[in-house]
Amino acid sequence: MFVQNHFPDTAFLLADLAASIRENQNRVDRYLQQDGAYEVFDPLHDADKTSPQTDEAFPATFWERFGIRHIIFNSPYNITASKSQWSITGSLAPYRWSALKKDGCVESLSACFSNCSVVQFADYANVHDAADFWNGLFADVIKPLEKKDLEFIFQLGDVTGRTVFEVDEVLDIIGQYGRHGRVNMVMDEQEANTLWDVLCGIHYPASPKEKYQLQFETMHIDTLLIFHNNGVRLISKEMQFDFAGRSLNNMHTYPHSKDFFLAGFRLGLLLRFDIPHAIVLGLVVSGAYRENASLPTSQTLLTYIDDWKSTISII
Repeated sequence: MFVQNHFPDTAFLLADLAASIRENQNRVDRYLQQDGAYEVFDPLHDADKTSPQTDEAFPATFWERFGIRHIIFNSPYNITASKSQWSITGSLAPYRWSALKKDGCVESLSACFSNCSVVQFADYANVHDAADFWNGLFADVIKPLEKKDLEFIFQLGDVTGRTVFEVDEVLDIIGQYGRHGRVNMVMDEQEANTLWDVLCGIHYPASPKEKYQLQFETMHIDTLLIFHNNGVRLISKEMQFDFAGRSLNNMHTYPHSKDFFLAGFRLGLLLRFDIPHAIVLGLVVSGAYRENASLPTSQTLLTYIDDWKSTISII
C-alpha cells in the first residue's frame, strides 16, 4: 500500500543540508575528492583503534568486471597494504563466480565487506554475468557476515534485449540483499519504460505513476528512485514524493550528472540523513557540477544551496 505524503519543504531540507555541510566541511571535501574511485574511504566515520583496518585492496579492474562501481569503507587501509593479486580476466567467457571462489577470493572479499557501509553496483545491463557474480557475492560473502545495516544501490540500466527470465532472475537476486540492509534502485524514465515493456508487455497501457508503482511492488526493494525532467520521484513503502530540482536556466547538461547525483546521494547516506534529504543532496551535488562544470567542493555546494534557497518563496 502506498501512502501519498505532503511534499517536503525544500527550503527546510536545504537548510538542514547546509548546516551539516558546514559542520563537516573538511570531511565533505575529502569525500568529494575521491570522486571516480572504486574504493572510497568514508571521512565522516570516526575510526578509532577498535575500527577494523583492512590490508585487502583490489585493482579497479577487479571491481569493474565484478559489477561494483563504488564500495565505501568505514576505516582507511593500512598504508603498507598493496593491491591484492586478485584479478578477473578481461576475457568474458571463462570467468564466473565459481572460478573466483575456487581461487580463494571469498575470504578477501569478506574482509572488505565487513568494513564497508555503502555499495553501489554498476548497471546490470553492462556487466557480463552480473547475476552470477551478484548471487555468489550475496550467498558466500554478504549473508555469512550477518550485517544488517548496509546500504545497497543498484541500477538496471537499459535492459533492451533481455528476456523476462533474465530480468526476473536478477531482480530476485537484488531483492535478497534487502535481508542485510537497505536496497535502493535507481533508474531514469527511459530505463523504467524499457523495464515495463520487458516485464509487462507494450500492450498494457498505464500511466507513468502506475508503471513505477507496479514495478516497485514486484522488486522487493526498499526505495525506488526515478529520474524525470529536472527531478527525482521517490517510491517506498512509507512514502511517495516528487523532488523538483533547481531551475535549469543558464545551466548546461553534462554527460556525468547522474554520477554526481549518486555521489551526493551516497554522501547523504554517510551523513545519516533520511532518504528525502539524501535525494535533495544528490540534486545539489549534481546541480553544482552542472553549474560550474567542475568537481564540486563543500563551498560550491553551500553557494549552490544558498542560491537555490533564494529562489524559493516561503509563505
